[in-house]
Amino acid sequence: MRRSKFKPSQSVLDKILGEASWLISHAEALADYGRKEEAAAELARAATCEEQAASLLDAAERDQEAVLHRVSAASCYEKLGQYARAVTLLRAALSTSLAAEYRRKIEAQLSRCLTRASREMRRAPLHKTRRPVAAAV
Repeated sequence: MRRSKFKPSQSVLDKILGEASWLISHAEALADYGRKEEAAAELARAATCEEQAASLLDAAERDQEAVLHRVSAASCYEKLGQYARAVTLLRAALSTSLAAEYRRKIEAQLSRCLTRASREMRRAPLHKTRRPVAAAV
């Protein structure tokens, strides 16, 4: 099925990309100064901007550029320890035809995130345990 041609407003896309770039740089600077919580918040915002950019680029049928921003968002989530989110984005990135070397890099990042996500799953229960309910008499 053919996708409809959508052309995102260049100013909207430029604004999102500019914000993502600034947030990533700001997060790195904050981390360098030991302000870890603030750096994490900026990195989370950057990941959101990167995901938005990827979606706009998908709609404009600019798949190769969308891949770059998905991988960037995945890298942000990986740094934040949100490996499951990173895995989802990396799998989406791999669904597009890519240069062999770039594909290998993404596959290596995916493998790393999958390993860490599975470790997380083993450490923490998925559901909180509930107290047994007393039987009504």
